[in-house]
Amino acid sequence: MNGPVLQAQVPRAPASARPTRLGASVVRELEPIIEAIAASLHDGRCAAQRTGKPVAAPQSPRPPRGLDARQLRLIDEAIDERLAETISVSMLSSIAGLSRSHFSHAFRRSVGSTPHAYVVRARIERAMNLMRGSNASLTEIALSTGFSDQAHFTNTFRRTAGTTPRAWRARYHDGGANP
Repeated sequence: MNGPVLQAQVPRAPASARPTRLGASVVRELEPIIEAIAASLHDGRCAAQRTGKPVAAPQSPRPPRGLDARQLRLIDEAIDERLAETISVSMLSSIAGLSRSHFSHAFRRSVGSTPHAYVVRARIERAMNLMRGSNASLTEIALSTGFSDQAHFTNTFRRTAGTTPRAWRARYHDGGANP
């Protein structure tokens, strides 16, 4: 460890106090790394002294983490079971065992949409299945898929599917009887 930065910043320990476990080749390999760290610390201290403000240490980039497969499965099951009810982000985050904020970010990373958009899409898909295979009224379908009324259902369906539920049903209805 003979670098100029280390000699200026770190006093050398007496030979008897130096660790002897590492081989000379390992010490030679680590020397440039240690010097780079010491130089970085020295530069940070100098900058802090010049400006009077502490220099924040660089943060290591963490890869974004989403929800694991178990959490996603539990969330899907909960949405499927409670589609006719109000589904809140708080409820979904408690199922995943995360805070609301952490859950929302992790959910978006995993699924590619917000929890609310995902739930709305699940409701629309369930409504499409019901319209395709039953003769239930659009009001009944709207209420059974968690929409507050038929107007809310129609507006949301039009935004999502590009057409009204009535027009979609006329085009894709299988003619099935009520289940």
